[in-house]
Amino acid sequence: MGTGRRVVVVTGASGGIGRASAVAFGREGDAVALLARGEAGLAGAAAEVEAAGGKALVVPVDVADAEAVDAAAERVERELGPIDVWVNVAFTSVFSRFDEIKPEEYKRVTEVSYLGFVYGTMSALKRMRPRGRGTIVQVGSALAYRGIPLQTAYCGAKHA
Repeated sequence: MGTGRRVVVVTGASGGIGRASAVAFGREGDAVALLARGEAGLAGAAAEVEAAGGKALVVPVDVADAEAVDAAAERVERELGPIDVWVNVAFTSVFSRFDEIKPEEYKRVTEVSYLGFVYGTMSALKRMRPRGRGTIVQVGSALAYRGIPLQTAYCGAKHA
């Protein structure tokens, strides 16, 4: 790369905290890989990162798929260079009473909101450890420590 800017990966980059984080890295002039499923949101986030002064790489991926996350990391390093910072933000939730939530909904929330962080961390460490450098950021939630109505799946996944 040779520009001196960092290579940053942000999961859940299509909206909310993930998108805001990606744009903040863009303001620093970083190359930001935007990982998420929503292609429209990713396109918008990419435009914002570029407008802020960064370089954006859109990588559509489901963070609940370990192999897909690792393939995304490979693509990032191939196109942008070695990953310096990995930020796990991606989450999903289901607003429902516990006795009404379906098992597959609970499973999906856990796979994205917990295992997505695990898979992202594994992919980042696999690349950072041999180089002896890198930063991994896990974006948490106060709901990991305090349950609230209609959010049992999310609270449980964040607590994990």
